[in-house]
Amino acid sequence: MEEIKKSKSKVIVPLSLVIVGLILGLIISFGSSIGVKHTSDKNYCSSCHTMQPVTNSYKMDVHGGAGKHGIEVKCVYCHLPQDSMANYLTTKVKTGLHDLYAEYFKDTSKIDWQAMREHRESFTYDSACLNCHTNLKDSTESNLKALIAHRKYFSKTTDKTCVGCHQNVGHKDLGLYLPKN
Repeated sequence: MEEIKKSKSKVIVPLSLVIVGLILGLIISFGSSIGVKHTSDKNYCSSCHTMQPVTNSYKMDVHGGAGKHGIEVKCVYCHLPQDSMANYLTTKVKTGLHDLYAEYFKDTSKIDWQAMREHRESFTYDSACLNCHTNLKDSTESNLKALIAHRKYFSKTTDKTCVGCHQNVGHKDLGLYLPKN
């Protein structure tokens, strides 16, 4: 009888650990999912005062929902890579930590926003553009003007990115909203 009790306890302890591990894993996964979702909309992104000019120009753009054909695209759709979940989450964490550090520990009034616009390719991703504009290549081939403009891009004979040519996409008249340094 004593041996049966010992064998039951040998099974119950590992089983308990597995159950506790599963519950903790679910809680962490659910919490992470909520955290990622909460930190992915324009309200969160524009909660820092330094982002207000960018948010204001975004709201005036077709990608910010403006106009008859406007559609509201979340900030993270353009400013985080859409090629893999691992790359998305890694970049989200790095970018988020950088932005929080800059907001709270740097003098944000000294940010040269105009100069940052020159480096827009480093914080806007083609995978995001192509994720929504999936039919771009097909529709380009039927439009001579668009075909000529995008030929090098689709044949991969240029280093230009989407925002390299479409400089104001996502933020209509951004320069008018940014502080003058």
